[in-house]
Amino acid sequence: MAAQIVVSTMRKSEVDSEKQVLDHLKFLSHFKFALFLLTRLRLAFDSRSLTVIIDQELPCRRPRFKHEEIIVANEAFDVYSRDIMECVKALYSDPDFSQHLHHAPEHHYVDSDKTVRMYHDLHTGKWWWSTQKELETKKRGATVIPIILSSDKTQVTMFRNKSAYPVYMTIGNIPKEIRRKPSRRAWILLAYLPTAKLEHITNKAARRRTSTNLFHACLRHILEPLRVPGEDGVAMASGDGVIHRGHPILACYSADYPEQLLTTGIKSGECPKCDVPWDELGCPDIPVKLRDLVAILAALSLVDEDYGMWTRACQECGIKPVFRPFWEDLPHANIFQSITPDVLHQLYQGIIKHLIKWIKEAYSEAEIDARCRRLPPNHNIHLFMKGISSLSCVSGTEHNQICRFLLGVIIDIRLPGNLDSARLIHAVRAILDFLYLAQYPCHTDQTLNLLDDALTRFHDNKGIFVDLGIRANFNLPKLHFFRHYVHMIKLYGTTDNYNTEYTEHLHIDLAKDAYRATNHKDEYPQMTLWLERREKMLWHDNFVQWRLAGDPPVQDRSPPDMDYRRTLKMTKHPTAKRVPLDHIICDYGATFFTEALARYVVRTNQPTLSAVQLEREAAHIVLPFQTVATFHRVKFHTINASGYRDPTATIDSVHCQPPRKDNKGHIIPGRFDTVLVNEGDGGTTGVNGYRVAQVRVVFTLTSHAAAALFRTPAKAPTHFAYVEWFTPFGQPEANHGLYKISRVIRNGERLASIIDISDIRRSVHLIPKFGPVVPREWTSSTVLELCSSFFVNSFSDRHAYLTII
Repeated sequence: MAAQIVVSTMRKSEVDSEKQVLDHLKFLSHFKFALFLLTRLRLAFDSRSLTVIIDQELPCRRPRFKHEEIIVANEAFDVYSRDIMECVKALYSDPDFSQHLHHAPEHHYVDSDKTVRMYHDLHTGKWWWSTQKELETKKRGATVIPIILSSDKTQVTMFRNKSAYPVYMTIGNIPKEIRRKPSRRAWILLAYLPTAKLEHITNKAARRRTSTNLFHACLRHILEPLRVPGEDGVAMASGDGVIHRGHPILACYSADYPEQLLTTGIKSGECPKCDVPWDELGCPDIPVKLRDLVAILAALSLVDEDYGMWTRACQECGIKPVFRPFWEDLPHANIFQSITPDVLHQLYQGIIKHLIKWIKEAYSEAEIDARCRRLPPNHNIHLFMKGISSLSCVSGTEHNQICRFLLGVIIDIRLPGNLDSARLIHAVRAILDFLYLAQYPCHTDQTLNLLDDALTRFHDNKGIFVDLGIRANFNLPKLHFFRHYVHMIKLYGTTDNYNTEYTEHLHIDLAKDAYRATNHKDEYPQMTLWLERREKMLWHDNFVQWRLAGDPPVQDRSPPDMDYRRTLKMTKHPTAKRVPLDHIICDYGATFFTEALARYVVRTNQPTLSAVQLEREAAHIVLPFQTVATFHRVKFHTINASGYRDPTATIDSVHCQPPRKDNKGHIIPGRFDTVLVNEGDGGTTGVNGYRVAQVRVVFTLTSHAAAALFRTPAKAPTHFAYVEWFTPFGQPEANHGLYKISRVIRNGERLASIIDISDIRRSVHLIPKFGPVVPREWTSSTVLELCSSFFVNSFSDRHAYLTII
């Protein structure tokens, strides 16, 4: 007998209105939501009754899983999958996406003369345009529905070596801004493939061959419903009720390198896209072209005629003898073209991982670690206080963080044998440029040229690693794949359309959490049932939210904004309400606070005064207060191309906090971040009109004080910042391209000013000029005070890379 759950009923006086009840539901989990409804209805229930309500009463917008058996090598394997056509229709008809769907390809241009092409979403690429033309020649009125697939085996347990093999799918009609957010549920779990290890097959070659055939047999069965609709089309209603003749066509296959080889049938060590020999992958001069799909299909068709002829033909074409690969009969699909760049595994977990290893071999690991421990803090920088040389099982996120300061920490280190380090610095800078350019949310012909130029610069300088004895060659498939990036971006849009980082995150929700919800015995029926119930509850919750809020406003379809606009946000109340002026000087280090504020007041009231006159007038200013309210943090929120601000995401922040003690009495060092200040004529990109400063105090004045000091108090800023200046930007250094700055010292004192806080563009990370050996007395909390020269880090985040150029 199921355990009875006793729930007390709610008195009417406890609820003011039904609207308040529904508003409160926004903050409840879905299970609590169901409990709450049952409580309001005064129903006694048990857990079994609750699942019956979910299974029978709540509508299902996504197709159900079905269990089937696939026979391979006279053995049956269990496959749990959904009807892919029903999945396509569910996504295409989802009302949440209706106003955002792209139904036709478009050419976007930067200039009015339409000479500079722009690429961002999938519909701006050349593949959609050419496929549309191909379909229109047969019958007009076609709507291309690009299918994006992704597969990757993942561990669902920590110690029991239990794995799942999910296959995900989405459609390219949904904009990438929606597809990359798991909360929008634009990806569907299409299937769980078998994870059998085939240990009963003792021959390793036969085991690998059977495993490959099993993968393709399962996907061929799952994708079978696409063949006829992909060629002839099928009536499909979008979320707004309009009927389209949709042609679902495989466009992109997003996967890591082993999965790419499994999908294409290419041998390990070779490129899954082109026919460049494995021992020439590191040569940048050999022309690249896609593998000949016609010849490969002709070789595969011999499987039913002569086994020996079939294997020889496959070998001549450069592929493994795979029995009927799933892409063999898919209309308008070229699997070798569909294999997309993978920023996570090819860059962060690929070449960046190699590059860090090469640098540790070239330089002293102890010196690199010492520099990592002495970097100043910043919102966008993770401090590795134990260094990076001892890290193991480094994730893509950690490689991403290391890339943000990697160039700066190796600038002054000497190479063994007094070799010139210029080539190594050039090579590292080139790889980092390629990494950041490859992740642009919007590309033009000019930025794609910069991407090619970065790769060329690396190949021109990579010989330093050979001279140091670190590498004998560069025949790395992931490095070779860089040569395909420009072509693939022109075909399918920018890399954030098909990054495996998004599907890696889906493993948590759709594989690991689903497994944890089972009793770990015969788990797949339980996992699929749990996912179906979860989708029903999420859909019902969406329906409730829609009934509360109504139809969302129609949004403009603007291309991604390359300036990463942001807005400054201050807290409603100050961190410290009354800080005495002597504490401002001693604790915050704002030595000339009163003098700087007096100059600011005079300059605001009388902007035409000369420097001498300003000093004379400032000497007569008397501050009508002895305390000020201070803020210890300034936050920045992002603004998208449509002007929408996301208040939930803090993309940058500035700290200006004096030393303090924790609960145990330990002293926590103060933190005073550096920022980029607009001096009045700063633009969207570039450093002209900007200057670096260190923020000491962010404060506000009372209305009484503002009225006493300013002639027009209404025009006075609401928040002020006391900053210490660094030298203006000059020319970037030749070898590494970073700007070098130092503190401005006059008469032995730092130059300081009061500025309007709205003049702060963003935080800036400074990398100390360490010299050949880092001074051991420097620490992360004191290096900004002890070091005299710094390099402005343009790799701290993507906005900094676009801005500080």
